[in-house]
Amino acid sequence: MALALSASTVKAWFQYRCERKVRYELFTDEELATLPIAVDVREQSWAMLGVDYEERVLRRLNDEAGVLRPPPGDFGLVEADAISFLRGHSRQQFASQLNLRPRSSLPILEGTGVNLKRVFPDLIHREVVGGRTIFTVIDVKATRRATSFHKTQIAFYVRVLEALLQELGVSAEVSPTGYVWRIPDRGTADGDEYYREEFGLAPYLRLVDDFCANLLPQIASRVVEPGEGAPRRDETFFHLYFKCEQCKFLEHCMAAVSEARPPAGRDVSAVAGITHEAKRSLHRLGVRQVGDLARAAGLANVPGIGWSLSRRADLLTTRAQAIIAQQPRRTEEAHTYLMPPRADAMLLLSVDHDPVDDRLAAIGYAHYRDGARVREVVRVPLTGSNEDEAATIEAVLGQLVSDLVEIDASNQAGAEIYAHIFLYEPSEAVRLQEAVGRHLEDPRIRGGLLHLVRLFPPEEIVPEPEFRGAHHLPATAVRTVIEQLYALPTLVSYDLRQVSLALADAGAIAAPYRPEEAFQRPFSSLLSIEVIRGLREGRRNAPGRDQVARDVSARLQALQQVITWLFTQSAASSQPLLRLAKRPFRLHATFDPLNAEDLDLLLACEILESRAGLLEALIALAQNARRRRDSGRAMTGLHIVRHWAERGRRQLIFRVPPESRETDLAPGAFNLILTDDDPDLRLDPTAWPAIACRFEPPRPGFEDRIDQIRISMMESDFLGTTFRTMFDRSLTESVWCLDQAFGDINGPRAAQFLVDLAQARTVA
Repeated sequence: MALALSASTVKAWFQYRCERKVRYELFTDEELATLPIAVDVREQSWAMLGVDYEERVLRRLNDEAGVLRPPPGDFGLVEADAISFLRGHSRQQFASQLNLRPRSSLPILEGTGVNLKRVFPDLIHREVVGGRTIFTVIDVKATRRATSFHKTQIAFYVRVLEALLQELGVSAEVSPTGYVWRIPDRGTADGDEYYREEFGLAPYLRLVDDFCANLLPQIASRVVEPGEGAPRRDETFFHLYFKCEQCKFLEHCMAAVSEARPPAGRDVSAVAGITHEAKRSLHRLGVRQVGDLARAAGLANVPGIGWSLSRRADLLTTRAQAIIAQQPRRTEEAHTYLMPPRADAMLLLSVDHDPVDDRLAAIGYAHYRDGARVREVVRVPLTGSNEDEAATIEAVLGQLVSDLVEIDASNQAGAEIYAHIFLYEPSEAVRLQEAVGRHLEDPRIRGGLLHLVRLFPPEEIVPEPEFRGAHHLPATAVRTVIEQLYALPTLVSYDLRQVSLALADAGAIAAPYRPEEAFQRPFSSLLSIEVIRGLREGRRNAPGRDQVARDVSARLQALQQVITWLFTQSAASSQPLLRLAKRPFRLHATFDPLNAEDLDLLLACEILESRAGLLEALIALAQNARRRRDSGRAMTGLHIVRHWAERGRRQLIFRVPPESRETDLAPGAFNLILTDDDPDLRLDPTAWPAIACRFEPPRPGFEDRIDQIRISMMESDFLGTTFRTMFDRSLTESVWCLDQAFGDINGPRAAQFLVDLAQARTVA
């Protein structure tokens, strides 16, 4: 079989890093059918969108400047027109779908055993500068961000163009700058506007050259032999993860982790959290199936398996055991500080995002009180317009704010209602935050923004000291809690469908999320691009708004059951699993959203930015010592060797265990805290000043001592009650932790300035 490489396959390598995908794409469709390998030939939304967007851009460019294009119905310029353009004999400065295929061997493919398929760049621009002809390669992409794999595809086009120009004897240069014409940041996917994003080609040319010289020959040499129903022998390396959803070979690869196989005989890709490199390391150890990993005791101590895999080995082994048992298993995590042990009022959010329009595709909200649903609001914007998105946010978040105000009033009157906001995926919170940020000019959204600030405990600029010291995270991403506490028999943990079905199969919940066929995805329960674009573009047989709303509602109901199960498990445990300490919900009287002025909005944004940094730090500090250490943000298991007073500071020498010596912390780092891993101090920002410290550089003669570090703190803090209590109880224990906390020097100053400015305006 003759193997041939295309530009899209080069892009696919840098996008997916999948050896199998590249190897299979070197075959023709006919050769794949003889092996046989199942191929999904359905036209996907991304491809359809890209073709339509490119056509609109080219029509506009043709009207403005003229474009040499293939005849209607043809794919690619005829060879004579292509050569005429390259020789400078055509009047147009742009050529579309120019057929680049030198008759001689492409230099970068020599010795690889691989030929070149026909190559059709979207656009080539020809101009004459100072008597010298310069060609520029342009790719039109229906995307909002030009990625490295887009740029490597252009770099491959450049290498082919260089070879063809040399073969034709055309004296010309190829520009060292490439272009991706993409959807503008504030543009729409259904328009013809484009943003010209330029980039230097040099680093991407090196990547393409290296791929062709070193990786392509290895991939091409992998044996794939025909068999009955599937290849009899297939040496290609593959790994299943979320990016595979768009791959035409997904069905073929999914057979390796199918539920039709015995759990122990499934490919090790079936274990959630395994990466490409981790799988390669496991293969080198002979660990290829779930059963192999489940029996791999002591894997973390095997030399040469890599830092990341060694740190996660025990968790991955537990997940493999859960798959074999088809039952949830507890991880080694004793508890989590990311979720409270109770919530009388569960406020659930579901957020779907359209990556094409960069707008919300659907948003749902459900309020449960003592396990019963009080209300549910689901909105599906019909278009990707700003107006539709703003109206959607107002309808859903407006109800959330209204419920919070009602709960606040009840608690002010003497009730003790514990309220908490839940989402399933952390990414949903990010998308919601971005959506709110797109509409700050809308007075409806501004009022909601000020309410968001009131969810947080106030700083010194708003004197409400009774709230200081509370462990306060306003919302929880349930997926993160599940990952910390449980190993489930699922392919991924970020799919609510798989997680809820696994819990239902174990008898933990009654009604899991069972999506209709059109909404089923292999790695996620969020709306697919096919569903979103089908709805937005009015495609025949695409799910309608009512179906989408039902799907969002079903996810909210399943999420409520998962949360209730977590509460039940925590209550039944001898040691509570959920330890985020909260008080009955109260809004903070920081702003009056009904009478908000521009200065209020600026102050709200300033405080929210500071709170976002604080929340990020608190979420990191809520992890256990091992996870904090492995993230590089902490040194744990430290032991006090000696200490002494010196010039108003207390110097402490700590012995550092080997596992804490690889860290991102360095002498001179800001915002460090020293604890004996007490969560009541670690998670209380108001306590941080009393346990603040410096990571000091080593003194002369100790520069090479990686087993010790020197920490200093104010002598008054060392003698203070907060630290001294820790010191007395843990002096001889190897439990001390140096953690990266959070400090915002400018935020409070800017906020105070805005407060002073507002007061001055009032006086004036």
